[in-house]
Amino acid sequence: MRDPHPAFPPLLTGHRLTVGRSPAVWAEAEAAAGRLGAGDLVWSEDPDDLRFALVLEPVVMRLRCQEILFAAMVAAGDSIGALSPPEVSITYQWPSVILANEAEIGFADIVISEADHEGAPEWMVVSLTLRIRPKRGQPEPGHEADRTTLWDEGCGALGKTALLESVSRHLINIIHSWSEDGFKPVHDQWLARISGKQKLAAGAAPYDGDHEFLGLGESGEALIKTGSGTHALMVMDVLIRLRTQRGEAA
Repeated sequence: MRDPHPAFPPLLTGHRLTVGRSPAVWAEAEAAAGRLGAGDLVWSEDPDDLRFALVLEPVVMRLRCQEILFAAMVAAGDSIGALSPPEVSITYQWPSVILANEAEIGFADIVISEADHEGAPEWMVVSLTLRIRPKRGQPEPGHEADRTTLWDEGCGALGKTALLESVSRHLINIIHSWSEDGFKPVHDQWLARISGKQKLAAGAAPYDGDHEFLGLGESGEALIKTGSGTHALMVMDVLIRLRTQRGEAA
């Protein structure tokens, strides 16, 4: 049986995709072709994962667009926190990984148009993937210590439709606040949930050896201290590297 159609905020228009089609890939292609625009939200019927992509038409310079990646993670964290039992701890790894009780449940991503319009990219797509419950044939709970699902963490009563509705509402509210107040409130909310175990996603740093996470730069860059000094890891470069690790097109 199909999930009920989510009730999205008035500013959003939902587009349902069948299982097996990527909301992010489809939204990027349709936005590039001019068939989707600001407020179009594409979501998958996949019963086991929450997967959606939101098209935006930014009015800020390219570097600032990546700040919405962190807004999407904050929206996910706030939504899961509001709908799940209190013992479920939601944290983040820079730049895009979302954890439940320190095991990965999903990730955010963002793709920005190469074409500009009056100094801003023509479009961008922010996407989110959250594992709701184990897929058939996956390892039993506990067999992959670094990966989990919301179901495995005690959120069996959390429905995908309710979570999608909640995340979409939170995201629209956070984007509005970001447009009024800048990145600082998003920055602070994101840092409040940073993982205490490992602050950078596996593979995020382009070098081996000891390093210390110092915080976020003005638009979300990771400031890292190594033996050779302080370095800034760029969000978009690392997202490409993480997509390659996941076996997705960069």
